[in-house]
Amino acid sequence: MNYKLYNVKYNLKENYSIICSQIDTSIFIYLGFDFFKELIKKKILYIYNIKSKKKISAIITVVEFKNYKTINKETFYYLIKNPIILIKSIIYLIKSLNKKINFNINKKYLYLLHLVIFKKEFSNVTIKNKDLIINRFYKKILKKHKANTIFLNFKKDNYKANKYYKRNNFHIFYKTKGLIYLKKKFNI
Repeated sequence: MNYKLYNVKYNLKENYSIICSQIDTSIFIYLGFDFFKELIKKKILYIYNIKSKKKISAIITVVEFKNYKTINKETFYYLIKNPIILIKSIIYLIKSLNKKINFNINKKYLYLLHLVIFKKEFSNVTIKNKDLIINRFYKKILKKHKANTIFLNFKKDNYKANKYYKRNNFHIFYKTKGLIYLKKKFNI
């Protein structure tokens, strides 16, 4: 099968809906589509689709180094302007604020916020080949953002993510009470 990478700037609602339905810990479930759209418009969040035969096979969202801390400020300002959302999502936000991190990242790092892979869209390829395809697109995304390292975090009890990232040679570089932070440097 022939897979292609697309930088998504339109049809955001479909991507938003997929992310929220597939990743139950996504902040956008609580903050809504308007916030999601605003981050893309301000070029804080970037969405990529891997497609085959015009069907979405995977969704990747990333945040550049310079915007990694900006996203928290944007969230804060958005909540101040939208107190109803603040009230509805207070428990989630309190947990989110407890994710205090104490590590250094540099401008060559790109934060992988979401990765949604549709298994059925890769059913005709081996797991190894699927991983190679996705890694090839990681490299293209990194090159576009002038970075060479992807880093991400997920809950410690997310065994699916742990298995995928371990298989793809991502390495733990930081741990908190409930989260694991991983990174992988690519030769670009």
